[in-house]
Amino acid sequence: MSKKQFTSVKTAEDFAFMCSLKRSLKSHPVFAGGGEGILVLVAPESHSPVRYGPALLDQLFPDDDFRRDDRGFMYLLKSDKLSKTLDTFRDECSKKRRAIVIVEHGAIIPAEIKVGADVITNIPPITPRDLQIACRIVLGIKVSSKEAKQAVSYPEQLLWSALRRGRSMSSVLERLASAGPDQEGVVTHRPSREVPALEHMYGYGDAKAWGMQLAQDLEDWRNGVIDWDDVDRGIVLSGAPGVGKTIFAQAVAKQCGVKLIATSLAQWQSRGHLGDLLKAMRADFVSARAAVPSILFVDELDSIGDRQKFKHDNADYSIQVVNAFLEQLDGIDGREGVIVMGATNHYDRIDPAVVRAGRLERHVAIPLPGAADRLAILSQHADFRIPAAELERLVVPTQGMSGADLAQAARHARRIARREKRNLTIDDVLQGLPEVVRLTDEHRYSNAVHEAGHTLVGVRLGVGKYVGTRLVQQLSLGKGASSQAGAAYFEMPMIANRGRANYSDRIAMTMAGLAAEDLIFGETFDGAGAGQSSDLARATWLATMMETSFGMGASYRHCVATDDDGLETLRRSDPDLRKHIDAKLAHEFSRAKGILENERDVLLALAKELFDRCTLDPEKVAEIIERSSRRKIRG
Repeated sequence: MSKKQFTSVKTAEDFAFMCSLKRSLKSHPVFAGGGEGILVLVAPESHSPVRYGPALLDQLFPDDDFRRDDRGFMYLLKSDKLSKTLDTFRDECSKKRRAIVIVEHGAIIPAEIKVGADVITNIPPITPRDLQIACRIVLGIKVSSKEAKQAVSYPEQLLWSALRRGRSMSSVLERLASAGPDQEGVVTHRPSREVPALEHMYGYGDAKAWGMQLAQDLEDWRNGVIDWDDVDRGIVLSGAPGVGKTIFAQAVAKQCGVKLIATSLAQWQSRGHLGDLLKAMRADFVSARAAVPSILFVDELDSIGDRQKFKHDNADYSIQVVNAFLEQLDGIDGREGVIVMGATNHYDRIDPAVVRAGRLERHVAIPLPGAADRLAILSQHADFRIPAAELERLVVPTQGMSGADLAQAARHARRIARREKRNLTIDDVLQGLPEVVRLTDEHRYSNAVHEAGHTLVGVRLGVGKYVGTRLVQQLSLGKGASSQAGAAYFEMPMIANRGRANYSDRIAMTMAGLAAEDLIFGETFDGAGAGQSSDLARATWLATMMETSFGMGASYRHCVATDDDGLETLRRSDPDLRKHIDAKLAHEFSRAKGILENERDVLLALAKELFDRCTLDPEKVAEIIERSSRRKIRG
């Protein structure tokens, strides 16, 4: 090998990694010779795929022309989500003439990448010969076979640190030996932050209460105080991305003192064809039963799907997956001692049979943390080094942030303090927060009127159980931060006698924000129609389902479409359906506005309270309504 062959490799370390990478390329001689192919290369254990970056670039772009769009590469890490991995593969590798995927040791290679690759092979560890060549070509150091063998026996971090131009290998070996006997094995790293037990976690609301009760029930079951039938053995956790559903499962397992087995449909699918998927699914349930008491955590539960909505060519495949999952939930031999927890961002996409009684019958939504919980989470991430009085400065800047957002901000703050070699301060945390846009009072008041409209109409019509209303003073520009300027929360019962009146009331409550704007300001604003989860989107979906599936419209005809795309196709192709939906939405908008007109003083009082305090609770709403009623009686 000559220096010219490695134009982008600048260090002995990079050159040694290049040598090991080159050996793995021999499994595909055509690619090694500059021809086409997609290679999947698995890094050795404890080696980050990114360490092969310079060598990888040198192989794909030896001419340093990084604009070439016929070549691509990616790293596949154990922490990567399946959707992210597949999107990256499709964008960066699958259509390229020459592409390399470097996989972290232990990461699961998805089936799509397996079948797309020409070769899947391991990258061999660095050998004494690799070190000899690297030292000679990059550093100009001659190294004997004996010296090279001795040198590679040391931890690589120490070896690459000791190797420098102008130092003989004998000097390098002396330095390595002087590091002490404790350095000859594994380099010690500070342990990663452990997830606390649930009792020390914040921001989980009813989910935390459920987890604490589960811990007590499992202890009682172990001690023979209660039967397994008395233990709440299944739950579905829902909530926006970043609220900490996976961390919650870890905290519950720690609180209960049981083993946690975490899995997902993506992990099962990565094993191969349908038979391999089902085998992997059963293996996880078997592992959970072998470790009782245990918790089996299934992430992204909605990805398993709803059998009623399968219309694609692979419907039979998907139905078998759901049926197998139901079979495992029931368990031919029972699943005594196994708690199954599912997590989802889309509870409505789960097959109803999965959440029926006896399976994952409990559903708890994890909310965004309130002010007190946000401060507690930040204090915990700051190792409780910031005085409580100073933390109060973070109430407003952290509005709308999830637990994941707060953890990210704390990491950024700790990094700032480490860089400046001092203890963490409140100013570091403030600097670590994502950029925010402060809302004007005019904007906030219009949002307050909007959310007060939802609140009042929802309470008056008895739409579910009213939980509370929140208003933010600013919007975070952070990648994962919530962009909601406010929300009114109502818990809907899982099982209820839902007739035409019930669905009509839900539409009226959903349209009430717009109606309140129209009543108070004489115009409506665009927030109610922004996105698939907006007020207008949800109201349109309900009205369409009433007309096409629930037998509550102009026709008793049933339609199998329930997703947004399918329903939109129906609306576009059927003018009569559009007319009935438009009429329904207009009627419920008018009904909501009528309710608000009759109680305009209550609407304004709720809006003022929300504007001033940024929050409403059921007790305060009842107090304002009662105060208005007394005034009317006296008047």
